Amino acid sequence: MISSLLQPMSRDDFFARHFQREPLARPESARGAVRLLTWATVERLVAAQPDTLTVRNGKLRDTNPSTFAEALTLFRDGWSIVMRRCERHDPDLRRLADAVEQELEGEVAIQIYLTPGGFHSFGWHYDVEDVFIVQTGGRKEYLLRRNTVNPEPTLAAMPRDMQYERETTPTMATTLLPGDWLYVPRGWWHVAHALEDSLSISIGVLSPAAR
Repeated sequence: MISSLLQPMSRDDFFARHFQREPLARPESARGAVRLLTWATVERLVAAQPDTLTVRNGKLRDTNPSTFAEALTLFRDGWSIVMRRCERHDPDLRRLADAVEQELEGEVAIQIYLTPGGFHSFGWHYDVEDVFIVQTGGRKEYLLRRNTVNPEPTLAAMPRDMQYERETTPTMATTLLPGDWLYVPRGWWHVAHALEDSLSISIGVLSPAAR
């Protein structure tokens, strides 16, 4: 799985230069994964009622959609729909998680992001997991910054206030199109702005060190 995404970079180069060190964006090498998240997939997932967050420009909504029609209405009103642990509800996403687990040490969880054009879901934040993001629909711009405030976060000590205002590192940017993917190392600051209606798969890997 990882090797196919990296082409033409070798797996060894990725682990030496990027894994848990530096972000990496690659064009087109995730084209085979585009079929894993379509609006038909979303409809099936909403019916399965996974753990869901509804968020618009950093603000969480108190309630979440219970039907596909309600999810579409909220989406058209600027709300992002974030569905977590989707590998528990979709066999193709389960196979994707299993493939990643065969190559990387740690627990794999798959999140789905539906982000309307002109909006973002969460604001600047970092994750305790290493994250592989596969774009399956629309265009999305990602901004990233190295984390000097808490560069090696752990699950047991994740702060409620991440203190983004203390960060001083420069910002880098990349735009993903369908079939592109981005690796965000554990601890790196990031925020994503949908340039048009966007569908993306986020594959989080919680390493033993991060746990």
